[in-house]
Amino acid sequence: MLKVKDVMATTVVTADAELNVRKAVKRMNKHEIGCLVVMKKGSFVGILTERDVLKRVVADARNPDETLVRDVMSKSLTVVGPEASLEEATFLMLEKRVKKLPVVKGKKLVGIVTLTDIARIARAKGLERLEHANIKANLIAHMQKVKIGEDVRLEIELINAGKGPALLMRVEEIVPEGFKVIKKPRISRIENRNLNMKGKRLAPLKTEEIRLILRPTTKGTFILKPRIICLDETGKYKSYEPEPVKIDVSEVVLPHRIATGYEDLDNLLFGGIPERYAVILTSPSCDEKDLLIKRFLEAGANKGQITFYITTRVSELGALVEDFQSNFYLLICNPQADSMIKSLPNVFKLKGVENLTDISIALALAFRKLDKPLKGPRRACVEIIPDVLLQHHAVDSRRWLNGVIPELRLQGFTTLAVMDPEMHSAREVRAILSLFEGEINIYEKETEKGLRKFLRIKRMYNQKYLESELYLKKENLEHERSRKSKQK
Repeated sequence: MLKVKDVMATTVVTADAELNVRKAVKRMNKHEIGCLVVMKKGSFVGILTERDVLKRVVADARNPDETLVRDVMSKSLTVVGPEASLEEATFLMLEKRVKKLPVVKGKKLVGIVTLTDIARIARAKGLERLEHANIKANLIAHMQKVKIGEDVRLEIELINAGKGPALLMRVEEIVPEGFKVIKKPRISRIENRNLNMKGKRLAPLKTEEIRLILRPTTKGTFILKPRIICLDETGKYKSYEPEPVKIDVSEVVLPHRIATGYEDLDNLLFGGIPERYAVILTSPSCDEKDLLIKRFLEAGANKGQITFYITTRVSELGALVEDFQSNFYLLICNPQADSMIKSLPNVFKLKGVENLTDISIALALAFRKLDKPLKGPRRACVEIIPDVLLQHHAVDSRRWLNGVIPELRLQGFTTLAVMDPEMHSAREVRAILSLFEGEINIYEKETEKGLRKFLRIKRMYNQKYLESELYLKKENLEHERSRKSKQK
């Protein structure tokens, strides 16, 4: 970005002209791609923008020398800005035959070029490039440091500097991975990470502004490098790339949140599940669901939090039972429990889910083992709901959960329950879902690369969260587990 001190350092400006210089620089930074600061006898005269140069040279292509010199009376121009902008603003003024190079390095003025030089080189070299459509593109991000969930307003300014029209076909890579499109131009549509412009016509010397609003869902540093694909009047495709823009996204962690153990999901929840909430994870049977449950339980055990796991199976979590006997409690409801895991003080074995009263009694016994004063957050995963619902149906299952969920909340637990909706009737599913304050859903849908699994937060009563769709990658869940293990 051009600064006033750079202009002042490269030109002899009188004190009474400083205000005009400030206004000129502000205008350039806000609206223009490049400009030339016009000085006469050390006083500020005005600015000549790239658009001005384009219009004058193209409009008077037959005799640009005479017209340009007549318009501004051969005033000397001090060229200010990076070299890349100078090329665009002056149509390759940096040809070898130009002896005085109009370059500013740091605060040192290297050379000055006159309008006569601009006109001559524009006629000799630049106009050859203007016979067909020639797009100048500028990318503007109104906020380059944002937090997850905050909107980023983007503008792409397009100028057709050529004599022929251009058809705007698409803007590629405009939506970074981890961003959601909130608003786009009416005539366009989003296709993956690209913006389909549907061949919108851009006439010679006309401008077009493409405005988008994006919302980040993951933290990190993102480089926006869109590529504009156009079709000129000869049927040739051309691509144009504006200067990249960097956007830094930081996370938002609201108070009283319980981390799920999966960072991408925590970002959607602004730090995790609200403390003492009862949330249900609805999902078909899949590895991604099992990995999310594992992340949730491991996160609690590794942080020293009291963690309850009510399940019919042990799977790979048997190591947690042995490694964290002081804070990890397993309630296993399976007739084969004795052969599945050895007896430990933190293990409660039940014959199955036939007797719901026995499960409630086992929970009460586990509560008695805990310290009376509540120290830190607690978490529980209830994975037996599908078996309970199949055995006892909606009325008895709902009655039992109506007792268990408030008791867990009273004991300071944040609860993650699990259910496969495809195993039960729609009526029974609704009867269970209505007991929980939040719902996280894993589902499968068709994409260009085949069936993929996604996650979405469907509701979280009276709490802030992002409604964005999260693509679940099994390898990412596995990688997160490995990373957490190394940190431990």
